[in-house]
Amino acid sequence: MNKLRIFLSSRVNSHFINLDKDYTLTELRQYIREIMEAETFLNENIFDVITNETSFNGDFSKDAFDNCLNTMTTSHIIIILYNGEAGWSAADVKTAGICHEEFNLAMEKFSGLTYAVNLSHYFDNNKIELDEKNISFIKDFTDKFRHVESISKPKTVKSLQDTAVRQIKGYLLNAVEKAFVTRKEEVFADTEYGATLDWSKLTYHERQAEMKLKLEATFKSIPAFTKVIKAFHGIPDHMSVADARNMIGRPFVEEHELIKGKKEVIGVIHFLAVYGNATEIQVKNLVGYPDLTVIKGTFGFYLWEKNMHIQMFFLPACNNPQKIERRLSQLINWLRESLEQSKIVMRAKARYSILHAINEAEKMEGLK
Repeated sequence: MNKLRIFLSSRVNSHFINLDKDYTLTELRQYIREIMEAETFLNENIFDVITNETSFNGDFSKDAFDNCLNTMTTSHIIIILYNGEAGWSAADVKTAGICHEEFNLAMEKFSGLTYAVNLSHYFDNNKIELDEKNISFIKDFTDKFRHVESISKPKTVKSLQDTAVRQIKGYLLNAVEKAFVTRKEEVFADTEYGATLDWSKLTYHERQAEMKLKLEATFKSIPAFTKVIKAFHGIPDHMSVADARNMIGRPFVEEHELIKGKKEVIGVIHFLAVYGNATEIQVKNLVGYPDLTVIKGTFGFYLWEKNMHIQMFFLPACNNPQKIERRLSQLINWLRESLEQSKIVMRAKARYSILHAINEAEKMEGLK
């Protein structure tokens, strides 16, 4: 049986305070590893817990640093035991500590399957915050990671161990549930029957109309954007197919017309359902030049042009109504976890100001 690989990230030899005896993070990691690797399902051990004590040989070097991050990318679930310390870094290179680097990689690649236990109550925070690397780590962790459970009540090593293991088991159950739900949706959505089969039979124009109708009905009431002017589009094939892509042209060109007569004074934000696949290069090419901010999420791609504040969300693999609904859930989760929500609204306000200025300029005499 293939095992679930759990990457356990934390400082190593730091000592707890406020417990009934001396205890280190190394000992807690070892305890968690032993307990989790002893767990069985259908009489088979199902977890492989990865820590640097057991997975890497010798002291950290620059090669071991890279090896640690590479090993992390092959894991299924990331669990961070956070105490505020950024961890080891090479003495001859100014870099973030290994714990900080692991956190950054987890947020970039695996944010949906990364969980954190805040243990900082048990460490000398005044001493920790004297280190510049730690200050940077604490800021990133506080700013970027919203779903953190803190452990602070246990007063003995035994109760701390029990609480930490119970918390981690809850994370694992949540991760497994996510995996099953996602896989179930993928199998259902990719099967050629029902709405998927129906949409596959449509012409480009028919499919585009169905996609746009479902997209608008699903996305028009996003809580974060209720007061924002939104535009909805459908690309009825892969974005690499010119005929399908050209059906929407460059939709931001006519935004100044779109805002006329609207009561909202924020926007425009575009939502594009793509029937097939999309890549970052294809997303950029739709605007017409490469110097753009494009952020990849589980929902697809978010594009922001920094000068004119054009904003577009690309939602690939929307080959049936259920996939479009799933993209909404993924987008809402990303907005909450990425902390981009309020910034996107501010950019939309700036975009409206630009579009309004264009409309006012058109009223000037002598332009034509």
